[in-house]
Amino acid sequence: MANGATMFVIWKTRELHSPSFTLLFCLAFSDFLVGLLGQPFFVAFKSAELLGKFDAYCKLRLSQFFIGWITGSLSFVILSGVSFDRLLSLKLHLRYTAIITVPRVLTLVASILVSLSILTILKLWLKDNWIIIPATIFSVTSLVTAVSTFQIFQIARKHQRQIFQQNQTMGRPFCRTVDVLKCKKSAVTVLYVYGLMLAFYLPFISVVMSEAILGVTQSVTLAYDVATAIVFINSSLNPFMYCWRMAQIRFAVKNILKNFI
Repeated sequence: MANGATMFVIWKTRELHSPSFTLLFCLAFSDFLVGLLGQPFFVAFKSAELLGKFDAYCKLRLSQFFIGWITGSLSFVILSGVSFDRLLSLKLHLRYTAIITVPRVLTLVASILVSLSILTILKLWLKDNWIIIPATIFSVTSLVTAVSTFQIFQIARKHQRQIFQQNQTMGRPFCRTVDVLKCKKSAVTVLYVYGLMLAFYLPFISVVMSEAILGVTQSVTLAYDVATAIVFINSSLNPFMYCWRMAQIRFAVKNILKNFI
């Protein structure tokens, strides 16, 4: 419901029809799919396992595996995309609106979703070696997020220092300063969301590594199920992070709620 509300306010609020908020919409959509499909399939395959219906268990677990890995990977990729988008807005400046558009962002996200689906299906052929793919995706997205955020902070620090040294008056330079500070705040928000995701994903990552090293055992299987349940909690908390850190989302939600009340 929270992710659905986030998607709804971005869709209904014209001021939020920008590339950066489109990426946020896609991130909320990924979390929405976790709640709509990932969690029910998880409950379904565990129920089938406990009831001894192993034919249904295999089909349901396979479905949950694909949905979980695709949506989880998509969230990490989009988060790194948000931080890179903020960096581009500072680097490109006036050219940003001409180069980065909503249709191009949607096309890119759709392409990423298809690519992640294909990479996840490769599990059927690569077996245990498949773990290299998500490990690479996680490493690359973490690197992109870290480098983009670091450069944003460098640009913001340099720009603020120039403003202070030149003692500029209110005008275009001031507007530019506001843009830089907004990008800096967006980068910090990405770090908060990324840190929250890591906190919930670390147990799962640890279990997957243990499974790769020790193999499939009863204790590892139990830990895998518990870690998966912990991962699911994260998708429900992200929308509250957006409302806390993003005034535009918060005000849009309040306005929509007023109309309903």
